[in-house]
Amino acid sequence: MSTETGQVKIKGLAISPGLGLGTAVVYRDILQREHEEYDLDEHEVEEEYSRIQDATRQVRTDLRSTAATVEQQMNRDVARIFAAQEAMLEDPSVLGEMKEELEDELINAEQVVHRVLHRWEKRFRNMDDPYLRERADDIADISRRLLRVLTGIHAHTLEDMPDNSILVARRLLPSDTVFLSRSSTLGVVLELGGTVCHAAILTRELGVPAVSQIPGLTDKVQSGQTVAVDGCEGTIIIQPSNDTQQELRHRMELLDSAHREAVVAAAGPAVTATGVRIQVLANVGCADDIRLAAENGADGVGLYRTESFYLARKLPPSEDELVSEMQASLAPIGHMPVCLRLLDAGSDKNVPTLSEPSQDANPALGRRGIRRLLQYPDLLRVQLRAFTRLSQDFDLSILVPMVSLASEMAHVAQALATESRALGIGKPPLGAMVETPAAALSMHEIVCHSDFVSVGTNDLTQYTFAADRENPAVSEYFLDDHPAVRRLLRMVYDGARDLPVSVCGELGANTDALPQLVRIGIRAVSVAPPLIPEVKACIRALDAELLGGE
Repeated sequence: MSTETGQVKIKGLAISPGLGLGTAVVYRDILQREHEEYDLDEHEVEEEYSRIQDATRQVRTDLRSTAATVEQQMNRDVARIFAAQEAMLEDPSVLGEMKEELEDELINAEQVVHRVLHRWEKRFRNMDDPYLRERADDIADISRRLLRVLTGIHAHTLEDMPDNSILVARRLLPSDTVFLSRSSTLGVVLELGGTVCHAAILTRELGVPAVSQIPGLTDKVQSGQTVAVDGCEGTIIIQPSNDTQQELRHRMELLDSAHREAVVAAAGPAVTATGVRIQVLANVGCADDIRLAAENGADGVGLYRTESFYLARKLPPSEDELVSEMQASLAPIGHMPVCLRLLDAGSDKNVPTLSEPSQDANPALGRRGIRRLLQYPDLLRVQLRAFTRLSQDFDLSILVPMVSLASEMAHVAQALATESRALGIGKPPLGAMVETPAAALSMHEIVCHSDFVSVGTNDLTQYTFAADRENPAVSEYFLDDHPAVRRLLRMVYDGARDLPVSVCGELGANTDALPQLVRIGIRAVSVAPPLIPEVKACIRALDAELLGGE
């Protein structure tokens, strides 16, 4: 950290390129926030207790409604989560302890709820019975629900970010980044997260500069301060001087000019000097991403993350809702090919209605991707039917996430065939997403149930090196261009026989690694939309010497 003329410069980790200058908005989870605290007179206790009772009734009604809907659309086991939370709220000892806290401490309802339920959460976490320990997460969720009602929060904080904002947070989950907007968010700064954490990937797709791994960040920056973000060098400047701001704006103009030139060139195909055509596709998650992909010269969409249709809502969409919402989202795509990934819930992408009573001790090694979908056959069925219907209007294929076993692909292929016949519509192509060494080693079996293969090198690297992609403490082990990963890619390519093989991880945007991918035989990469012009330019520069021999 360095200081100059009142400005404070801090070095972090560059996770999304670009430059940003704006006003800091410090984001904290509702349980991390400092809630307003004020003292009560004794005659005000009953009125404040009524606020808690009203909030409790509202949350119980919401939980009951959610449980009924989930049981109807999914299954009874998932609905029990919400029923169990409602039962906890009905426990008279919970409200009794809150009333005692009010009478003894004479503080407002928000502080009472936060204190009492935090104590309950700690009690459960310290219990010997593992089942009871897991109830602590339900207590935390109840606390969030009550605090949102008491504080009048009806929407996610990030839904209404002011213009010219620099988002400052400890960590961002996919359910947070769903609400980020290119038009209002000029930069992101985080305490936690590596170059392949989901926040990094999504900010790159948005074209928003981002820097992470700045300890104590949310204590160093205050909302309303001016912050400069350098996602190229991995630095931020708090309260930059006028000279620094002028210099930064000049650099931004130069970057914008260079990018505009690259975008014009990206409209054409990416062909190496030896005449090899490489498709450069886009990773997207919404209609805005698709428009940005088209503007940057994408040859199609290699990975459409469908989580956004689930993360920002309390209940999963019905088949008709999913078709309607995705039709609107896919409208800008025209006749370009698009690959829709089935819902990849699990790990740090928790969908509210799929949050189970039993949380995996290690989510990255737990029930995520296809493993989670196989637990909820009705959820899988709705997606397969919706995507099949959409294939009548779009050049569409379906990707199965987190495949480890050939039996998983066989199950989905059979389900797709069944639903397609029922709809009277031809099956769209079905592909396996290779993200585990097991899948790479089993390609000869997996391809029997696949029409194409897509390699997710981010997770493939994570599982190859046993290095959590979200954990900065092991970032030195996350080596996606390591020979071990390349050997697995070669095994995938050879085992896929004549099926198309693409790379949709961050390795596909690594211009140093592109010659090796082309040498292996990869003929399609899928990257964040803003990176397409640079990747295409790199491919065109590949010559015979670079592509010759292993």
